[in-house]
Amino acid sequence: MSTKQGSLSSQASVRLRGGSLILRGYDNEEIADILEVSVSSVKNWRRKLRDHQDDLMCLVRKKGSGRPSTLTDDQKQELKQIILDGAAAAGYPTERWTSKIVADVIQKTFDASLAPRSVRQILPTLGLSPQMPVVKSHKHSDEEVLKWATITWKRLKKKRRNSAFP
Repeated sequence: MSTKQGSLSSQASVRLRGGSLILRGYDNEEIADILEVSVSSVKNWRRKLRDHQDDLMCLVRKKGSGRPSTLTDDQKQELKQIILDGAAAAGYPTERWTSKIVADVIQKTFDASLAPRSVRQILPTLGLSPQMPVVKSHKHSDEEVLKWATITWKRLKKKRRNSAFP
């Protein structure tokens, strides 16, 4: 069975089975034994079913009723563009974004206070990753790397093989 949020969790399946047993006339203790749940859980399910005219779907957990997002969808898209433009363009000394810096941008731009943890939860919804960026040296030279791998590394490896240490 599936809901708007996707397939049912194992807990929701147990609640629905419990609701079905309630509607078939089983008593609380029997249902608790069959499903290996507490009697108080069964009593709660029975009360919910009674309040919702025996509609089993009332036992399926609804989407979380947590605090609504502080930022609107338009503000989130604007934030995404600010991040993509770079931290230096936003007035920060380095190009490395941290959740604290993003929270600061949100505070300055949208006058909304978000904890760094909340920022890390918003980033994936914008198609961004909260991971550390790969930093490549400006002094990096593919030719030097190839030279080191073919000449220096082979020489060092050969010395190690012939040394007294295994």
